[in-house]
Amino acid sequence: MQKIKTLIKYIQYLLTAKDYHSAHSPFLYNFIVDVINKKTKKPYYNRIEKIRHDLYKSNKSINITDFGAGSHVNKAKRRKIKDIAKNSSKNKKLGELIYRICEYFKPKTTVELGTSLGISTLYLSAPNPKTTLYTLEGCPETLNIAKKNFEKAGIKNIVPILGDFNYSLKPCLEKIKNVDLIFIDGNHQKKPTISYFETILKYSNNETIFIFDDIYWSSGMQEAWKYIKSHKKTTLTIDLFHLGIVFIKKELSKENYKIKF
Repeated sequence: MQKIKTLIKYIQYLLTAKDYHSAHSPFLYNFIVDVINKKTKKPYYNRIEKIRHDLYKSNKSINITDFGAGSHVNKAKRRKIKDIAKNSSKNKKLGELIYRICEYFKPKTTVELGTSLGISTLYLSAPNPKTTLYTLEGCPETLNIAKKNFEKAGIKNIVPILGDFNYSLKPCLEKIKNVDLIFIDGNHQKKPTISYFETILKYSNNETIFIFDDIYWSSGMQEAWKYIKSHKKTTLTIDLFHLGIVFIKKELSKENYKIKF
């Protein structure tokens, strides 16, 4: 049933999404052309995808600790690594987009909520070695796998933090003081998602970028996305169906776009 609902939402998205010609502001136009639509290959892509394919081959099972809404596909507490990699990791197309966003804006400090096996983390951290990426994960066994993947990739600018986001997020933000980019890929429920957004806003700056994963994952996530779009501090939002991107730059007009991706 959930797959049918998601398919209907995706068809609705395709019917209403626009291309770069609909962009009114130079900022949005450049972002679509130079980031969303750009398809330049990067050396790190193959390195990260090699790690992903190694995960696909792993029959090892681990215990899952889940503080959020869980998985649509597998609710079991013990799961094979290859199944987690196939069902929970962002695909190559989305990973490359995340890489391009980080390469384009060059955030000094990035926070990720939901490390999982670390594939998205690698795409977030690889473009800028000078970026410090704090990645928060509630499940100790998946975080252990992720740490091994960071070592395989040879990326050293990642700070893994274990714990329930309700208790680990605020201490992390208080330590770093200022967040330039935030990727929220955990919990997938309305109330926590809104709470994370409100909390992070207190540690944001005019240039801070928010990326929300799975904005159509459930009715609760759709309601959270609607709230975030209408928030008084939100200016420009971009709906790519699988991801929602939020800018709070004061000099931008308040606009909500659905862009084909």
